[in-house]
Amino acid sequence: MKQEILRSLPKDEAGLPPVLFVHGAYSGAWIWEHFLGLFADRGYPAYAVSLRGHGASEGDLASASFADYVDDVETAAGAIGAEPVLVGHSMGGLVIQHYLARGGRAAALVALASTPPSGLRSSALYMTMFAPDVLFQLSLLQSLGPEWASPAVIGRALLSSRSTPESRDQLLRKIQRESPRVSAELMAPPPLTPPRSEDRPPILVLGGDADVFLPRSAMQETADVWRADLDVLKGAPHGLMIDTAWRDATAGKIIAWLSDVDSRQEAGRQRSAQ
Repeated sequence: MKQEILRSLPKDEAGLPPVLFVHGAYSGAWIWEHFLGLFADRGYPAYAVSLRGHGASEGDLASASFADYVDDVETAAGAIGAEPVLVGHSMGGLVIQHYLARGGRAAALVALASTPPSGLRSSALYMTMFAPDVLFQLSLLQSLGPEWASPAVIGRALLSSRSTPESRDQLLRKIQRESPRVSAELMAPPPLTPPRSEDRPPILVLGGDADVFLPRSAMQETADVWRADLDVLKGAPHGLMIDTAWRDATAGKIIAWLSDVDSRQEAGRQRSAQ
């Protein structure tokens, strides 16, 4: 089965681990286009995979399961040839958590505006109370297609108020339906058991306090389950990698955290050698 993997490689070898980006529902590898170039400029070999049935990847979206998506990440990580830093957005954040829980290897993991281990039940309740129009438009998108959804409402769901009508229209032209089976599974995902602390890579949970989809409690849940670092960005929406502040507020945070992780690990190695 053909798998779309977009890539951007640094001009000079910096010895940094590759980064594999995993998209969320309704999108594909294209959503990481800003991040690919920036991370490559910072010395990271950067890759973005389209899960089966998304983007240019083959596969039957109608029958795709959540476990299939985890398999897709495993295939992509294996194709890269080195333990990657995994960055997963929304649904993709939960996919990479399950990849790690099943024994997959990673240099580090970043759960970006991620679905929590318990699934989307808290998110559905949150939107019912605070963003019912978004919930309705997502139903239209899933049942009838993106052309039936409101660019203004979908744009408000993913982007901040600083975004332009043009950016919202462009976004709606790119998004697609999601697997009905996976949409149902996300309401009550399979149980997740993190590996032992000593077998876990460094983990960052990164979200925004203006996220229409996820309450802060969902981000806290993910951080608690994995004993991860948690950073909630002020005024940031759900679409952290495509909003106007993606470079400094999101990508900059991830790169700074990875640099800090590397410094801590190097200090640990030096202590061990003494």
